[in-house]
Amino acid sequence: MPVLAVVLSLLSAGCSTAPQGHHTAGIPRPDRAGLAVLNFKNTTARDQASQFQPWEYGIATMLSTDLEALGVFNIVERERLRDIVREYELQKSDLVDKETVVKLGRLTAAKYILTGSFAEMNGELRMAVQIFSVEEGIQLGAASMNGETDKFFMIEKKLFVKVIDFLEVMLDEEDKARIVNSVETKSVDASLRNYSGEMAMARAEELKRIGKNKDAIILLHEAREKFSEALEYDPNFLRAKKNLATLAMAIPITL
Repeated sequence: MPVLAVVLSLLSAGCSTAPQGHHTAGIPRPDRAGLAVLNFKNTTARDQASQFQPWEYGIATMLSTDLEALGVFNIVERERLRDIVREYELQKSDLVDKETVVKLGRLTAAKYILTGSFAEMNGELRMAVQIFSVEEGIQLGAASMNGETDKFFMIEKKLFVKVIDFLEVMLDEEDKARIVNSVETKSVDASLRNYSGEMAMARAEELKRIGKNKDAIILLHEAREKFSEALEYDPNFLRAKKNLATLAMAIPITL
């Protein structure tokens, strides 16, 4: 397997289909329901939008991580989902119509689709989600949460609780506390820089697939710099540590 593919595989979850049966006892992976989590739309004002762009990928990843931890869903692999969304330009529809929901579900073998948006304004952050059933072609629920930007991790957890309610997941208080209290980082700067690095890694993989290896390596070095910066803001940010360690091995081999 190519080095860049190995790098990305360490950051992604698998995908599959499955019948309903939402309980956190730990459903065998072949029997889990497929869930596709799209990148969030950044509706922050134009003059600040680029600063928070990494959360387009990052918020979706945080939710994916929490949903995967339930042991109920197979989260569609982010790389596969990105390719499908790009090929069919599904992001233009925001998944608000039955036809598009069903199309994406069939292409990804997902039973449920999660899409969302966020906006930052002067220290305030708003996150919103929508959950769709592919089989029924309907919206199961929608919710939004507001709070201080530096409490982004709490806003994401509140959305997570809403999402599992829409999906009718039976979660006991111990399991809920375990997931809700598992926070990647409480630093806005660390989070943004880490996910900026992960986006750079994803672009590097795309470039490598079309033979632009030198440009891909430049992006890998950019990603390594972002992960290092993330750890300056939060030395205990485990995800950034793992990303940096992976690149430390991958870049010399790629060169």
